[in-house]
Formats: sequence, structure tokens, C-alpha cells
Amino acid sequence: MNYFDTHAHYNDEKFEGIVDDVLRRCKEIGVKYIINIGYNIESSIKAIELSNRYKNIYVAIGIHPSDVEKCSVEELEEVYRKYNNGKIVAIGEIGLDYSYTKENKNEQIELFKNQIKLANKLKLPICVHSRDASLDTYTTLKECPAKYGTLMHCFSPTEDLVRLVLENGYMVAFGGNITYKRAASFSRYMNMIPVNQIVIETDSPYLPPVPLRGTLNTSENLPIILDKLSEYKNISKDELSQIVYRNSLEFFNIKEE
Repeated sequence: MNYFDTHAHYNDEKFEGIVDDVLRRCKEIGVKYIINIGYNIESSIKAIELSNRYKNIYVAIGIHPSDVEKCSVEELEEVYRKYNNGKIVAIGEIGLDYSYTKENKNEQIELFKNQIKLANKLKLPICVHSRDASLDTYTTLKECPAKYGTLMHCFSPTEDLVRLVLENGYMVAFGGNITYKRAASFSRYMNMIPVNQIVIETDSPYLPPVPLRGTLNTSENLPIILDKLSEYKNISKDELSQIVYRNSLEFFNIKEE
């Protein structure tokens, strides 16, 4: 069985000194590809550097809304121009996050829009982070659509976001959060989303699935996420694994070797 982790942060300091061993174990259980995600300028460069060392690692570069005051889109474009190794396949993670503050929401929305415009300029899809901001995420993506694909990261369904996904054929990524108790409320929404619009992710080192809460999350946990997703969708694990794997390759335009 092959796995594709569409969102991980092996550029995170939690993996310093152990990343080689972790990635070796991931490969042993069938993780064929990983999208290593940037969240500011420094982490985007680190993600690219790691992709230079590992054939199966590809990259998304982007500025997370929490770094709205620290980084600029001009700097991000310079990263692309200076470090592009042919493995930058998306702009992300980008989006809106009102969980800590809404005081800078206008700045977040502007940064989000400008990164979408950069993705369109570079002919790349986007990976979207949306937390406690579903309506503004809906509105922003309607006003400033990504031309080359949109993937909703760590998807927590709401009426606004599910409507947006279904109206536009967006991809959604489900991770360890679907194994949590509160995810029982997702059931109705999960059944509304076609399997050809679904991929899986870990958000390593964050959001480890049940029963591994409190541990370092890695791409080795993709089988747990796939198991839970197969329960929600009432599709065999083998069939579902092939579908989400193919969806991932197609979305990021990666030619399997």
C-alpha cells in the first residue's frame, strides 16, 4: 500500500537530529511522497534544502497568517526565484487564522490574497489554512480564486467551507483530527465530499491521531488516518488508499517514477 503525505513539517525544529531516521521509517511503511510545507521565509528555505537531500520530498512555500507582520510576499517570490529546484509544487500554507486574534484580520486577508496572486503568477496550486475564519476564507477565495488548484489543509468542515469545496471542486486534506471525539460531528459533511476531492495528511509534528495523542506525529501515522477515513466513507482501505494516492499525485502534478 502506497501513501502520500500532503502536508508535513520536517523543517520543524522538533525533527532536528532525528529527521533522517524518521524519514527512513516512513519509507519502510510505504510513504512514497511527502509535501514539506513552509510557513514563513526561513522554514520555506529549509523545506527546499531538505528536498534537495530526499528524492521523495517536494515543497510548498508560503507565509502562515501568524507571520503576517514578519514576512512579505516579495520575499517569498524571491525565495522561489533564488532556490527553485524544480520541486516547489505549491504555495502554502497560506490563509486565515483568527484563533488568537482578529485584530489584524484585514492584514491577514491582504496577505492571503497576495499569495494567491503569486501562486497564479507562478502557475501553482495553493494549500489553505483556515482556523476560526471560515466565512472570511470563503469570501476571500470567491473574490480571489486560485487558478491552478486549491487544497484545504486540516479540513474542519463548516457550512461555508463545504459549500465552497463543492461549488469549486476543491481538494480537502484530512489528518489526525478526524480521529478525535469532536470529529463525530464531521460525519454528515464527510459523506457530502466526493472521494475524488480527498487526500490525507499528518501535519507532522502536530496533530497526532488517536491513540497517539501527546506524541511526535510523523508520516508513519498515515495508515491510522486512512483507517478512520475509510470508516467515514464506507470504502475499503485498499480502494481508498489508491484513490487518495492518485488524487495527491494529480493535484501536485507529480509524475510517479
